[in-house]
Amino acid sequence: MVIAESSETKSYHRPDIQGLRGVAVLLVIIYHTGIALPGGFIGVDMFFVISGFVITQVLLREFEETGMIRLRNFYARRARRLIPALSLMIVVTLLISLVVMSPFGEQQQVIKTAIASVFFAGNIHLFATNTYDALKNNPLRHLWSLGVEEQFYWIYPLFFVGVIHASKLKNFAKRITLSLTVFALSSFAVGVALTNDFEFGYKRGSFIQTRLGFLSKIGFSPGSDWPTKFAFFGAPARFWEILVGAVLAVYVNKLVIHSKLGSRVLVGVGVGAISWATLMFSPLSKFPGFIAVLPVAGTAMVMLFNQQSIALNKLLCCKQLVYVGDISYSLYLWHWPMIVFTREIWPGNSFAPLAAAGLSAFPAGVTFKFVEARFRRHDAVTDLKTLRLTSTLVVSLVVISIALHNFAASGLGLVNVKNFSDNFASGLGNNCSEGQMNFEIKCFVKPTNSSFLVYLVGDSNAAAASDGVAEAVFSLGGELVIAVMSSCPFLTKSPNELCTSYNKSRFESIKKRKPDLVIIVNHQSDYLDSYYQPWGKSENLLKSLSETLLWLDNLEIRSIVQGEIPFCDFKVSLISKFSLKRRSCKSNFDQQPEHLKLLTATKQLTEDFPRHYFFDPRFTVCPKETCTPILNGEMVFRNRDHLTAYGSLMLTPTFTAAIRNVLEQN
Repeated sequence: MVIAESSETKSYHRPDIQGLRGVAVLLVIIYHTGIALPGGFIGVDMFFVISGFVITQVLLREFEETGMIRLRNFYARRARRLIPALSLMIVVTLLISLVVMSPFGEQQQVIKTAIASVFFAGNIHLFATNTYDALKNNPLRHLWSLGVEEQFYWIYPLFFVGVIHASKLKNFAKRITLSLTVFALSSFAVGVALTNDFEFGYKRGSFIQTRLGFLSKIGFSPGSDWPTKFAFFGAPARFWEILVGAVLAVYVNKLVIHSKLGSRVLVGVGVGAISWATLMFSPLSKFPGFIAVLPVAGTAMVMLFNQQSIALNKLLCCKQLVYVGDISYSLYLWHWPMIVFTREIWPGNSFAPLAAAGLSAFPAGVTFKFVEARFRRHDAVTDLKTLRLTSTLVVSLVVISIALHNFAASGLGLVNVKNFSDNFASGLGNNCSEGQMNFEIKCFVKPTNSSFLVYLVGDSNAAAASDGVAEAVFSLGGELVIAVMSSCPFLTKSPNELCTSYNKSRFESIKKRKPDLVIIVNHQSDYLDSYYQPWGKSENLLKSLSETLLWLDNLEIRSIVQGEIPFCDFKVSLISKFSLKRRSCKSNFDQQPEHLKLLTATKQLTEDFPRHYFFDPRFTVCPKETCTPILNGEMVFRNRDHLTAYGSLMLTPTFTAAIRNVLEQN
């Protein structure tokens, strides 16, 4: 097998590249429907490689033809290429969100994502917020990848021009290749390190953390899983994928294999790598990291050598696939909002996302023909007009977003869902619902003439239960310490370093102060999610709870373990007025086998310890054994797995009776 330089005239039109774009976007769409291809998300990584290749070829062509790179022209082209279609999709999505999404949190998250995305900072926003409401069913979530790509192109042309000037036109190809390779390897190393939870010395109490404490407010919480999240959303960990395409662009026309067998082998390896990643990767895979090399290298091989493989080249160049590639940008923009909206309108209908994915080709085709194609032509809009147009679109989008935000804040005439912070714990201030480390002092409430001490511990469900607990404790003359933290159950084993540190403080404080009673409120079923595995297996959770109760038993401290509340998947939106399904919980507690299994096991485990008391909240928050988000005109559930203050106060009599019973035993 011989690789040699080709002296053929360069060809800038590559229908096979468009076909490969088509493959990439189809992989992503099928993955998003949830019907197949667990690793279909690697289509985004294919996009990155293709993008680096195409953009670098554009810059090289301009340099070869004019001897310079006009940065103004480059950024004008990018603006014409992206902003008009993006603006149209965002406006339509925001308007539909008013009807389909809840005005009590969801719409606000969509609007914030829209504002960030129009400035190509959607990935930064999603990393910084990184909450359930921000990521779950956000119809603009997919714009994170557009943010990564454009952040690269903010700096890449400047880097390219810098290499041109530094090389003084001598050995330019070698210099640019070397520079791009070093840049790519550095980015790859950062991505691998982050994917494997390397924190670069940024730990709680470290010199970096004390000097740069503000970073915790934008997603970089020491001891949390910020490295893996930043590896996914952060541009620095993804740049190398685009740079692989850039390096290919420099040498693609100089490399040819004078061996049919050799080209077929390399193309086969490339197709195999993409196929393997698509079928074998999953959301649980450590991605991007080392394994991202597979789809990236596979895409590179297909781009380099498919023209020497008749069968594959013919497939990639077929008119249908090339057309999908042509409209791939618009198709990527439209498919995810349509899938999200159909899931909201027809919950539980497995056919709806598939239909939405197919139908997204219509708005994509219209957008491509009447928006993309029109503004992409250089003679259609001058650079000055481009600046005016894009500025107008961006400003208009921000104004529309702010107006819709204020409109959504009115509640749209719907029954109000209490905000996340509407509970007794958060009402104390001092971050008492979000892991306040100095909880003994800042989250301690002592009424006059108090006679006993209670600790309320657990995850965010404990914060949600704090109204009912506080009412019960104070009515009996007790004082209360609240030590709760979201996604951090009170157990001997913790899901991450941050929770481990917080639990250590809780255990030490309880051992020191010896309270009369500890009330434990965890929602264990939440941790069965793939995100928390393998720590979150039910047997691990139950074993850890048993160890926790034994530890308390050895200290002769009694506890009340509240059984977890059932899930109530519901939606309060304008469309819910006309949908019986959306006005009730998607499934009643007797239709939640995993929840029931953990609840029963927790009850049996707790009752094995005579010193500890268990109570089941289901029949209180779900009267007549039927769960509903709204009861007597008030919201009982704040979201699918948290009670509102009203729902928590429904448990006050149960807490009061349980506390009185424990105190009498003492």
